[in-house]
Amino acid sequence: MAGQRKAPLVHVSNEAVLRWLQRTGTFDVEQVRQMLASALDKAVQAGAAMGAEEFIVLSGGMVFVVRSGVVTTVTQDDGRHSHARLLARRAREAG
Repeated sequence: MAGQRKAPLVHVSNEAVLRWLQRTGTFDVEQVRQMLASALDKAVQAGAAMGAEEFIVLSGGMVFVVRSGVVTTVTQDDGRHSHARLLARRAREAG
C-alpha cells in the first residue's frame, strides 16, 4: 500500500541505544549513574549492614536489584512487592 513503511529488518539493542546517546553527547550517562547512586546509597548501605548480598530497593515506582553492592537491573514496580512496602511503612510508623 502506498505510504506504508516496512518494518526494519534490524533490531537495535538497548546497549546500542545507550551507547549512541552517550557518545553523541545527547545523554550524560555518568551524571545519571551518579544521581541513581546518590539516591540509592542509604538503602544499599542498610542492606549491606544487614549482611545481605542480594536485595531489592523499592523507590519511585521502580524496583532496583542490588547484588554485591552493584545495581544490576531496574524494572517498573508492578505491585508484586506490596508486602515489602507494607512492612517498610509499619517499621517507619513504629520507629
